[in-house]
Amino acid sequence: MATAGSTGNNTGKIKTNYARLGHAVQDELQNLLRELLVFKEPPHLLDGHVHANQYLSKNLRPHEWAVIQGVQTNLYNNVDVSLMYKIIRNLNLVPPPTRGWDNQIHPMVSEITIGDDIERIRHRRNEIVHRGNTKVDNSELANYFLLFKDIAGRFEMYLCKQNQELVSRISTLKPAVWMKKRKRCISKDY
Repeated sequence: MATAGSTGNNTGKIKTNYARLGHAVQDELQNLLRELLVFKEPPHLLDGHVHANQYLSKNLRPHEWAVIQGVQTNLYNNVDVSLMYKIIRNLNLVPPPTRGWDNQIHPMVSEITIGDDIERIRHRRNEIVHRGNTKVDNSELANYFLLFKDIAGRFEMYLCKQNQELVSRISTLKPAVWMKKRKRCISKDY
């Protein structure tokens, strides 16, 4: 028999799962794209390459130009996922995804190029950020994290990183590790 306390605890876990998921897409997946940009497009070259690109030079918004001009000082730290996607896609930094850029259909499990993984990141980020509710059960969270670790593993190979260097960042968002980190952050604040 469920008690009021157990229901509340379950609700708390479900919302904590959403927070972990949000952290994964807003920080860790975004960091994968940053690592790729640093590897493929050194910050000191970005401004010149963007100006030379016919599409980007005509279609970037004023605030995006300001962010690009700050890349030499801040690296890619202030660049959001949408702008990173535009840069990667339009400067042809990686081969295109199997189904092409900006396809509405998610890449299939067998489509595992770096371009496919960039599309996966875009699709999953949009799906999570724009979802209508914050309820994420343990099973759904586990499925997302399995996908994120697969993506991180392929990024490791593409970027010539050490084994588990990027995957471990996703793994640290597992429930037990997440709670330890959150408790440390909370205790520092008080």
